[in-house]
Amino acid sequence: MTTTEIANLLGISRGTVSRVINNQPNVKEETRKMILEALEKYGYTPNETARSLVMKKSIRIAVIIFSDPKFFWEQVTRGITSAYNELRSFGLEVDYYVTDILHPEEQLKLLQDLPSKGYHGIAIAPNVPQMLVEEISRLSSRDFPIVIINVEIPSVEHLCYIGCDYIQAGILAGEIMTKSMDYHGEVAILALKDPVVSVDQRITGFRRELSNYKEISITHICRFSRMGEGVYEGVYNLISEHPEITGIFVSFAGMEQTSQAILDLGFESKKKVVGYDLNDDIYNGLKKGSITATICHEPYHQGYFAVKILYRYLNHGIRPSSSVMYNKLEAIFSTNAKYYLEDQMQIEMLLYR
Repeated sequence: MTTTEIANLLGISRGTVSRVINNQPNVKEETRKMILEALEKYGYTPNETARSLVMKKSIRIAVIIFSDPKFFWEQVTRGITSAYNELRSFGLEVDYYVTDILHPEEQLKLLQDLPSKGYHGIAIAPNVPQMLVEEISRLSSRDFPIVIINVEIPSVEHLCYIGCDYIQAGILAGEIMTKSMDYHGEVAILALKDPVVSVDQRITGFRRELSNYKEISITHICRFSRMGEGVYEGVYNLISEHPEITGIFVSFAGMEQTSQAILDLGFESKKKVVGYDLNDDIYNGLKKGSITATICHEPYHQGYFAVKILYRYLNHGIRPSSSVMYNKLEAIFSTNAKYYLEDQMQIEMLLYR
């Protein structure tokens, strides 16, 4: 039923019904109760599109991500686009900003500038979290909603974190590695020279799991730049000089180069390689045996739920039931990898058809 029909049924004005629906004052309590009962009885659902147009209310959200690995952030962006397509008729506007992974100060500048440019909320994937702590705290203290995606910043107030539990992701990688190595052998860890929260936490979890097995030892830790230059050469030389290494844990976005080095050495299926994320090259490595398993943590959902949570809060004042939303960890092997790639392709077709 429409508000006009309910008003006529109750013998009151449509304006009174509208005030109750929008939780406005100046309505007698007994009248308010009568209207609410009628709304429930007749299953009234507000037309959000019309309501947004009448109220001329628009909500502007900015999403700040960084540039690499490109295939990962493309999936996050698809989630953003999907949520926007669902909500744009309700007055939602979404802009996203891609910052340079080598220039984290770009994110700080955006946090400082965007609220004064008409945005009502921001979702951000922190590049260097400690650089953003003070500004996020300042915005949150002014009731400006911030959703953090991909990397947690536990020490700041924010609406919600959506992303991976990286320590658990490291434990899962350790479990896969130990089982694939039959619980004995030597392992090399590929790490980064500079501290990166997600990478460091993955390694922490991985080490924790391997510490349960006396016949598995970590014998080499190879460190690379943030962009992963030289991973191919590093892995090729490492395995050539130390063929006794059985497992390689890739804690950052270096799976493709590692896979190629293993293939070129002719060690496919002989070395156990475990890492993260999925694209065509990683898929091919799984099929050829140069990658044992990869772990994904729903990047699409990070973008999708960040926009949905901000919209619900800004439009309805609804906070998420938890301030932490960990994404599902998905272990992907050669036998099930195609289904995850097909999911990605289907999402892209739905968004851009």
